[in-house]
Amino acid sequence: MSFVSLPRIAAFVVVSISAALLLATQIVAQPAGAIDCGNGFYCPRDNACLMGGLCGRLVDAVPGAVKTSAGTWCDPGFRESTFKPGGCVPGSYTECSATVMCAPGDTCGTDGDCHAATTPTGPTCGKLKCHAGRICASTGRCMNTAYFQDCKNGTICSKHAGCEYPSLRSGRPPEDQAD
Repeated sequence: MSFVSLPRIAAFVVVSISAALLLATQIVAQPAGAIDCGNGFYCPRDNACLMGGLCGRLVDAVPGAVKTSAGTWCDPGFRESTFKPGGCVPGSYTECSATVMCAPGDTCGTDGDCHAATTPTGPTCGKLKCHAGRICASTGRCMNTAYFQDCKNGTICSKHAGCEYPSLRSGRPPEDQAD
């Protein structure tokens, strides 16, 4: 009786071929230069991983953007923050501090928060009453949909940007920029 039999050799060959095929499919599935999004999806080089398995081409700035003193870009309708060089705020908003900005018509209070000129009539987000036309975002804060979009994962970004996959975000506007 021989220790090496034909069925054992056949089984070894089948397992070896299967392992080689599995390895080959993994190598082919990841094209050269592809970015691993960390969610089972891959994007081509020079693309960002977006929500829902989508990819978006990376650009320095969208058409109409304004270059800041720090070399970054503010999307159309935004201007550079006076408190935070390189940061962007909606052009019609008033800045109270590096983290608080007020919607048009509101004023900065001594408490560091915004005070509405008239009683807001929009939805309530936590303890805050929003202005009409605003929505309550996933961050629990009021959001002006004319400037921002809710990525539905606690992230708010400009209407001109795509919602990046959370683990790969390179930066985002402060949550306080949402109103």
